[in-house]
Amino acid sequence: MAANIFHRILIGALQYVPEPLVWRFSKRYIAGKDLQDALKIVRTLNNLGCMATIDVLGEDSASEERVKAAHDLYIETLHGIEAASLDCNISVKLSEMGLRFDVERCTEVMRALVTHARDQGNFVRIDMEDSSVTSVTLDIYRQLRESFANVGVVVQSRLRRSEMDVTELLKEGPTNVRVCKGIYIEPEAIAFQDPDEIRISFQNILQRLLEDGAVRVGIATHDPVLIAHAKDTIGKLDIAKDRYEFQMLLGVAEHLRTALIEEGHPLRVYVPFGELWFKYSMRRLAENPNIAGHIVRNLFVRH
Repeated sequence: MAANIFHRILIGALQYVPEPLVWRFSKRYIAGKDLQDALKIVRTLNNLGCMATIDVLGEDSASEERVKAAHDLYIETLHGIEAASLDCNISVKLSEMGLRFDVERCTEVMRALVTHARDQGNFVRIDMEDSSVTSVTLDIYRQLRESFANVGVVVQSRLRRSEMDVTELLKEGPTNVRVCKGIYIEPEAIAFQDPDEIRISFQNILQRLLEDGAVRVGIATHDPVLIAHAKDTIGKLDIAKDRYEFQMLLGVAEHLRTALIEEGHPLRVYVPFGELWFKYSMRRLAENPNIAGHIVRNLFVRH
């Protein structure tokens, strides 16, 4: 408890640290401020044998103008990926597309974006946010997959409901899912708190997706225990490489990333970029207070 309070105090203090200092830490995990920064990173990753997914930073848009700007930048991103012949798709947070103030408009914008991606032979991953929007996010995914094969969603093993959500999605139709632990701080009634319970949930969800015929499964983790379990499950079930991929964040666990690629596993790296990188960094800190001390140490270490 004392450590948690200390970390939250550090997070509050970081709000007043000059952005260039915070950038010293963040630049390892964020491609940059503009699209060309992201495309350059994706090219490097492709040359290393990695696929990628680009995320335009931004959440909780509160105006139609902000939604349009985000949509237009994603369209530009899709064009940039195609022009550079990159092995890369896009990941989108629905709150950036107006989910919290106009669900119908958000669905309409996503339909246009997925259509554009389909016409370019690309794919859209709908990111999962906090538990307040889990149901509506899955509902929008359900609507879109009725018309499109190039759309997927995310489930978080931290949430108690996720195994049932996956079971229902698999029964209803072709399902493309990324499974991750989840970073949002949720109440105990909604989410597992114990790390071992979160791991067990992850393993159960992955087993269900692979056994029950998910079209493709994104195994998003840097946890060596979960990676080992996933490899074992893939081997025992003889899962083809076109039905799964490991996924990792930019700048995280690069030794594990390299090992998986060398073993022949498909792997995708999550590449965020955008002018809102500072707000993104602060939000991630608020959701993960235990890493605040690590970040503060890195502010004063030469990279």
